[in-house]
Amino acid sequence: MRDVAFWVLGTALAFALTATAFLLLANILTTPSERSLTPPGLEGRPGPSLDLDLDAGQLATLDDLSRQRLDLTLRNEGEKTLENIHLTLEVASENTALTETRYYRASVNNLKAGTSKRAAFALDLSPPAGSAGADASEDLESPQTIVEIQATTPEGVSAVRTVILPLQADS
Repeated sequence: MRDVAFWVLGTALAFALTATAFLLLANILTTPSERSLTPPGLEGRPGPSLDLDLDAGQLATLDDLSRQRLDLTLRNEGEKTLENIHLTLEVASENTALTETRYYRASVNNLKAGTSKRAAFALDLSPPAGSAGADASEDLESPQTIVEIQATTPEGVSAVRTVILPLQADS
């Protein structure tokens, strides 16, 4: 009987020691480090900054027609010249059943620090060909158009603007 009691006591002690060791290791490994996760070299220095400006008045005049012009202004708010800025404009319907998306591309070269340049796109905002057979009910509103403009550089500087047309008047 004494052997069984020693065996049970030894097993309980081994279990307690093993559980304590696992809890101690888990606590050590989950202690947050005091190290900063900011990439080296970026602390205290502003990086290049690119901004896209859209004219709200011009956006309000855009309609569901082809051959419309959209002007935008690129502004380099950084300290370095941006050599190649690639602009991509995407026009899609909010109706996800319509899969036709239109893409437009342009480039702007040598945008000096603190300056702005204008870029223009000739857009086709007419309804996609597949939408003519869609269920047209007088109770349903026509789907809005989503316009997304992306400006990127090979160095990784980017700016994005998204507009939903037609613009809704603020109430």
